[in-house]
Amino acid sequence: MNYQRIFTQTHRGADNGLARGGGHAARDRRLRPGLPFLVRWVLAVASAMLLAGLVEFAAAQQQIVDRGLQDSLRNYGALAEELEDALAANSDPKTQHAAVAAELDHIGHGYGTVYVGLFAADGRLYAESGKEAGQTRAEPARLSEVASTGTAVAEKETTRGENGPREAYEYFIPVSAPGGSLVLSIDQHPDIIAEMVADLWQRKALGLLLAVLGAIPLSYVFGGRTLHRRHLLARREADEDALTGLAGRRPFRPALESALARMTDAPVTLALLDLDNFKRINDRLGHTHGDRVLTGFADSFAELRTSDIAFRLGGDEFAAILPGRSEHGAVQALERVRAAMIKAFPGVTFSAGIASSTVTDRAALQELWERADAALYEAKRRGRRQSVTFQSMAAGHTVSAEKIAALTALAAGDTPITVAFQPIWDLRRGVVLAHEALLRLPADSPISGPQEAFELAERLGLAATLDSRARAAVLEAVKARAWVGLLFMNIHPDALANLDIEALTADLAAACLEPEDVVLEVTEQAGLDHPEPIRSLTKAHERGFRLALDDMGRSNAGLRALTLVRFDIIKIDGEVISRLGADPSSAATVAAAMTFVEQTGGWVVAEGIEEQRMLTALLQPGHAGPARKTVLAGQGYLLGRPALQPLGLDTHLPVLDNHPSRHETDDLDADRVNTP
Repeated sequence: MNYQRIFTQTHRGADNGLARGGGHAARDRRLRPGLPFLVRWVLAVASAMLLAGLVEFAAAQQQIVDRGLQDSLRNYGALAEELEDALAANSDPKTQHAAVAAELDHIGHGYGTVYVGLFAADGRLYAESGKEAGQTRAEPARLSEVASTGTAVAEKETTRGENGPREAYEYFIPVSAPGGSLVLSIDQHPDIIAEMVADLWQRKALGLLLAVLGAIPLSYVFGGRTLHRRHLLARREADEDALTGLAGRRPFRPALESALARMTDAPVTLALLDLDNFKRINDRLGHTHGDRVLTGFADSFAELRTSDIAFRLGGDEFAAILPGRSEHGAVQALERVRAAMIKAFPGVTFSAGIASSTVTDRAALQELWERADAALYEAKRRGRRQSVTFQSMAAGHTVSAEKIAALTALAAGDTPITVAFQPIWDLRRGVVLAHEALLRLPADSPISGPQEAFELAERLGLAATLDSRARAAVLEAVKARAWVGLLFMNIHPDALANLDIEALTADLAAACLEPEDVVLEVTEQAGLDHPEPIRSLTKAHERGFRLALDDMGRSNAGLRALTLVRFDIIKIDGEVISRLGADPSSAATVAAAMTFVEQTGGWVVAEGIEEQRMLTALLQPGHAGPARKTVLAGQGYLLGRPALQPLGLDTHLPVLDNHPSRHETDDLDADRVNTP
């Protein structure tokens, strides 16, 4: 499954939809903090109150200025009336001029007055006083207008002085005199009105602060609290998966980015997880049961630490961020999750891909995601129900030129291949039934063994060629030994589709064997969903070959393989056998295999019986049954030692599929070797 789409589009998986509360919400509460909302609420209320206060202050400030100008205009108007009285009372010019000067000085000494001048309507200066006397500043046009209309005027002006531009308020007041109309011009310093505005600002600021302090709690009580709760609910619904209670897809990327940004010496590990065959669970058992499986899987994440964060990305796709864990530590943690899941839902498994960003190998978010996705794909390719780390994959993907050269020589036949034969024996009667051919590479080969050889050949496209070379080596060894008994030969999945049955029969005849003497063994991952491998196996069975299904129980593909091809022999994977007596699902796997072969008289072969409890569990009546046609056999180690010799003296061979063998068994040299 390509997880890349999580970053680019909305995922629409098999989203089972029963609502479920609680769960793991507390663990992920740090993804949905409430404090930012409260901060935003306070800022919103305070900003609204401040804006309203500023608008009100601007309006009040203009009112203060206008009222200050009018008050000053009235005061100066009263002083102008006294000046008119002085002009009318004295006819002597000198006396009159002295009286006018005294009145102007009186006006000029008023608080904030900068200049006072008495002008004729045509702009001629009559008298002046003040701190800046001697600087004629009245405009004739303004004087003429005031004199003609008889209306006092107050306005703001900007003048240039020695210290630069200067603002002031200027008043023009008409004055009646015996000789005609005069105009009184007064300049007032702006501090007079500015102090009034400052006083207003102090009172308004204090009132605004008290209003904000009172409005915030009151607004929260009478509506903000409900809005806050709805906000938290909306965030929770957006960030939390409604079914499982885990964090959802939306907070996943920010959480991973945050974890990578905070990384110091400890690694940050990402795990991508898929439930195995979940669609089949939904289709066969219903979506309600599928919901229970998903919630059970989510509950299994309780085995992780509180610092680990689990996410449901959609459908059966999950992820976990495990800060501070190595890839190996993540595998161990997920095995605890796996154990909890098996306990809750026996038989339900999951696959996981794990990748880490470390101090020595830092990976950005996208690269870390791709690594974990590649590891998950590899886990599925290997048969599911397992966790694969990117480190283990990377180690295997670095292939030396020496290994490539050795493999090429091996496939071309330039390097000799030796063959060992491992016995398969009847567990109840202790007689050897057959032998499986196992390859052995030269001791000085840079390739560690047949398994690595076939894995490398598969990656280089040489698997079918190497498989043909291996079969030729097996038949050469058989011919050299004058073979007796049944022979098990492995067929690689890449060679199965184009397997030439007639050519194989001819090769057997050259080694003095017939198809009835040979068991063709394939793994349950042999690509049986495609028609070509099925046709090859069906043709081989019709020709007389026996068929064996290897590694039964390693994944869920085995049961499907049994419905597609008729197998005479079922070999149970050693991992399943190792859990006998401890895991009910392992016993169920063996029982299913026994039930299948009872109808055909075939064999069930258990691989690697290393402990007595395994042997006891295999030989219990439910497995060893009274059916005489069913053979329960073993292969590989028996109770901790290689089983190289027959376990009894009886050399009778049981009937297999109503075709008696033409030969008696022979004790052949065998070692425990990795098989391809």
